[in-house]
Amino acid sequence: MTDGDIGAGQVRSSHPSGRAFAALRHHRVRSVGHLLTGTSATVCLSLLSIALAARALGPKDYGVLALILTLGQACERLLSFQSWQPLIRYGATLDPQSQRDDLRSLYKFGLMLDGMGSTGAWAVASLLSVAAHFVFGIGWAAVGTALIYMVSLLFNMNGTATAIFRLTGRFRIIARLQVITALARLAASALAFVLGAGLPGFVIVWAATQILGTLLNILVGMRTLHREGTTRILRASLTGMSSRFPDLWRFTWGANFSLTIWASAQQLDTLIVGWLADPASAGMFHIAKRVSRVVQQVGSQVEAVVYPDLSRMWAAGQRKSFLRLILQTELVLASFGAACFLGALLLGGWAIEMAAGARFAAAGPLLTVQIFAVALTISGAASRAALLAMGRQPAVLRTVLAAAATFYGLVAPLIYLLGAMGANMAHVLFGTVWLAGLTLSLRRGLREERTVTAGAVLTRDAAPRPSG
Repeated sequence: MTDGDIGAGQVRSSHPSGRAFAALRHHRVRSVGHLLTGTSATVCLSLLSIALAARALGPKDYGVLALILTLGQACERLLSFQSWQPLIRYGATLDPQSQRDDLRSLYKFGLMLDGMGSTGAWAVASLLSVAAHFVFGIGWAAVGTALIYMVSLLFNMNGTATAIFRLTGRFRIIARLQVITALARLAASALAFVLGAGLPGFVIVWAATQILGTLLNILVGMRTLHREGTTRILRASLTGMSSRFPDLWRFTWGANFSLTIWASAQQLDTLIVGWLADPASAGMFHIAKRVSRVVQQVGSQVEAVVYPDLSRMWAAGQRKSFLRLILQTELVLASFGAACFLGALLLGGWAIEMAAGARFAAAGPLLTVQIFAVALTISGAASRAALLAMGRQPAVLRTVLAAAATFYGLVAPLIYLLGAMGANMAHVLFGTVWLAGLTLSLRRGLREERTVTAGAVLTRDAAPRPSG
């Protein structure tokens, strides 16, 4: 059985048998296993690359590298359309055989969104880099180094590739591509370390390997579609997209805006620490964030697996299975987050000193608090996916606005009081509001759905029946 044996088109019946459900569960567990294995290997390799950069550059220059990377990644997250969300939301309900033309159009729509987002991200990030010279007095050498990295944003077409792999069940491919990119970055970082390339050298390493990873994703994604029989994507028609996919643009803008607000708090934090404190503090904070990303990525990867299934279950009216999958997923994620927090509490400081050196020992407590914040955040991953599957992206938006307002309202005074640790505490408050808001919104949505369903049944039963 290959990765795609149970793909997007093979669980379509409104009343699947117990055997079909067992196969789907087996596929889901196996997919999560592939993603977690790939993510774990990728994070370990990435941490080695970060350790080499930290040892070669020291706290101050590593802090500058962290600020450059964060600026680029923040613009990419804030300005990209996250095309995988509408592609999965609508593509999961299409049959890849009888509705192939619609599927081709949907993928072309995703590529169009990716192109617009990547161009916008590059332009804004480049302008901000130049503006930093006039506003903050950053030297032209540092600005030029930042502009080198920003070129990598032009190649960001990962949204469509992500949707392709998730909808076709190719989770093993995702894991392999992640590891290949991480290996290439580690090899290039080791070379830069040996040659004493300095800050510009490590910036080039990160930019080149990011471009490599993106190109691999889109090329392998297109090849995957070709094997599935979905070809000539660029020739597909975009005429009548709104009628073929009701509320497509509203869902795209709504879901993207909520994810943009959410990502802003996750991406701009390092820049805020560097602005209110200093580059060295930003470097310490960035190392803690990079290590904690293993927990964050696990939440994202598990959400990636369950989101298509939740969309199909909701569309097919399988409410019990829908609720069961949400509960099971969030229990697993909460347990995983708690275990990671305990591990960071006991071993986090020692691990950072071993990897990056004694100069980065201050990042240990930052890591522990950051992982606690991330554990809160990922515990709501299944609820967020469920609300999107139900078409309740406004509820997600309201929740993320409340969480972001909490973060931005408190991050500056907390940094003034606690230094870089203040940003971690602001993330804990963000995660608390995020988890509580998603839980309440999901309960309200399910309650309203039951009310509507009960009303429809009463109306049907009360309708006059023909005599005789």
